Amino acid sequence: MACIVIRERKSKHDKKETEFYVPDEEHDFYTEQGTLTKEQLKRGGIVTVGKERFTILPMTFSDRLQRIKRQAQIVQPKDVGLVIAETCLSKDALVLDIGAGSGASASHFALVAKHVYSFDINKEHLAVVEANIKELGAKNITLKKGDAYDATTIPHENEIDLFFLDVPEPWRALATAKKVLKRGAWLIGYTPCITQAMRLVEALDDSFLHLKTVEVMEREWKVDGQAVRPESRDFQHTAFLTFIRRV
Repeated sequence: MACIVIRERKSKHDKKETEFYVPDEEHDFYTEQGTLTKEQLKRGGIVTVGKERFTILPMTFSDRLQRIKRQAQIVQPKDVGLVIAETCLSKDALVLDIGAGSGASASHFALVAKHVYSFDINKEHLAVVEANIKELGAKNITLKKGDAYDATTIPHENEIDLFFLDVPEPWRALATAKKVLKRGAWLIGYTPCITQAMRLVEALDDSFLHLKTVEVMEREWKVDGQAVRPESRDFQHTAFLTFIRRV
């Protein structure tokens, strides 16, 4: 069983914690700071080796997500989390994910939904996604080659509860959305640029209802004793989320 080992900072002047990935608890793990025995790895918690303190944690989905192979910028938890919350995604839902990317969004949805169907036009991309979802432990994802812009390549009709669309020209996929979505179901456009979101909304007809377009801004804070301040003056922009319902 794999685990994460974090070396704690010695002082506020020390660099950030050092994180190690330990793929196998059945063997001792060697670091420059000292050796962690297999007994310590299995026991977990806080361990002192010489003058160093280590925290040993079991691997979780979020830890594995940081280690997957990335073909492009993955959909961040802050964005996929809002989608799940806003749509009230449930254990009975069927999700269509087009623009598979590195498999992060599909794997997130698979934690909640009944089943996720993930498509991409590139077979090489799908091979990487397949390896990533295996690393993440997702069992309820079906991967296939398909084109968002060509509805005939997507074998679903009036059965999808959530269609997550991460492609450069989402307005070209509206015929596919009409085909696959249940009445009242959700279409989510994930677009890095506001002009993409604008064109998507402008292309909607009476078959769809545009609810809102948002971005989720994230700013990390430093909390260290009395030193409490933002880590950066910049807010992290990833993409715009356009929420649409099938009428």
